[in-house]
Amino acid sequence: MQPCKPDESVDMCLFKRHAEFCSVFSNPLRLQMMFLIGERERSVSELASLLGLSMPHASQHLRVMRDQGALLTRKDGRAVYYRMSNPKFLAAATLVREGICEMLRRNAEAARQQQENPEMHLVHALTDKN
Repeated sequence: MQPCKPDESVDMCLFKRHAEFCSVFSNPLRLQMMFLIGERERSVSELASLLGLSMPHASQHLRVMRDQGALLTRKDGRAVYYRMSNPKFLAAATLVREGICEMLRRNAEAARQQQENPEMHLVHALTDKN
């Protein structure tokens, strides 16, 4: 993470760090890894196997997550184990996932209602414009 600039407000610095941290969540594989690691500490080889990735590919994603502060590591011999650095990060990802599921359900229900009663959709469309 980049240090705050001397002329930058604390609020802006925090927003920038927040946005930078959220890059961890911008990749589906990293999200999958986060949920798997959230269950329990896991090794690179275990994660690679579970996700069908090569060890270097898994390590690359884990490094991004570690560099942003989302994960902590522990070495045991040659094996590297990863764990969440703060359970709130997984809780936040879980809340976003639940929100997306709710939105998709609402959208599917609205589409179903529109198919069952297309004339009511037209009435709503006309009245919403006025």
